[in-house]
Amino acid sequence: MVRSLEKIVIKIGTSTLSSNDKGINVEIIEKLSSVIAKLIKDNHKVILVTSGAVGLGARKLDLKKPKTILEKQTCAAVGQAQLMHLYDKHFSKHNISIAQILLTRESLTQRETYINARETILELLNMNVLPIVNENDAVASEEIRFGDNDMLSALVCDLVSADRLIILTDEKGLYDKNPKENKNAKLISVVQKITPEIEKMTSGVGSEFGLGGMTSKIQAVKLATSVGTKAHIIYGFESEKIHDLICGSNIGTTFLPSTNKIEKRKSWIANTLVTTGKVFIDEGARSAILNNGKSLLPIGVKNVLGDFERGSAIEICLVGSSKVFAKGITNYSKVELEKIIGLKSAEIEKVLGYSYGETVIHRDDLVILKG
Repeated sequence: MVRSLEKIVIKIGTSTLSSNDKGINVEIIEKLSSVIAKLIKDNHKVILVTSGAVGLGARKLDLKKPKTILEKQTCAAVGQAQLMHLYDKHFSKHNISIAQILLTRESLTQRETYINARETILELLNMNVLPIVNENDAVASEEIRFGDNDMLSALVCDLVSADRLIILTDEKGLYDKNPKENKNAKLISVVQKITPEIEKMTSGVGSEFGLGGMTSKIQAVKLATSVGTKAHIIYGFESEKIHDLICGSNIGTTFLPSTNKIEKRKSWIANTLVTTGKVFIDEGARSAILNNGKSLLPIGVKNVLGDFERGSAIEICLVGSSKVFAKGITNYSKVELEKIIGLKSAEIEKVLGYSYGETVIHRDDLVILKG
């Protein structure tokens, strides 16, 4: 069987990373780096969402458990540097470069920063660099925090249109009862849909420095599957089994997506986003979009109307016609686009002094309208 290559988000939590005597279990990082290195070698695109900075910083500062927001922010600032040093050390053994991405909830609710985060991560993946994502605890206030990195990992799946989310935890998966309290608890191997009954099965609190128990993981999985991402909860101390999982083995608990991620995004663009502008393109560009599934390049643009910013939804028409045949999210504002109309993509940076990519609208952000 030929495996299709995937965009995979792997989340590892504090409970899996923690070591009571050393702060971070280096053996876990060493094993995980080998697993991810093989995935990248097999041409999968991997994003790692990690916890552990607050706990690592607390131990460095000899704080038993930070209580105030300021103490948590201070521990995060200290621990994040150590955490990235550890990851860099172990991934360097596999000739893999890493990149630190720190996010807050606020950064994913503002259009400009959302787009910048998405484009940066996708470009890192194109360059075979491993993005390592964590919440920016050093600056995030209580009001804008994700609460735990489980939800952050699900939002990253939505951000980059991931194929698969793998949550590594200190449990084998989802059980029908709390396995710490009931010896007869049974592992649920596949969940077709997250129902209220499934949600009631989760209980318990986080570890000493972690915030997420199984409840937060189920909520994260619920979001991930709703945007078309297949999700898994597996035992974090056996991360080598990720390869078996990718090849089709039944490991831990698998949660099936409730929708097709491509259809979900296309539907969102077509039916939800309000357009603020319009571009008119030549017949060659129109044919490339309709017949070949291509992106819209500046060389095919002939005219621009409206007042829109980068990241806005705009309509696409054939020059000389008012009929809208497509809609998409633009990588350039009206002011920028007017300066690069008709140019080759290689000329964008020369004219603007910078570039947001070679496309005006990437095919992943473009939808053909029916009728």
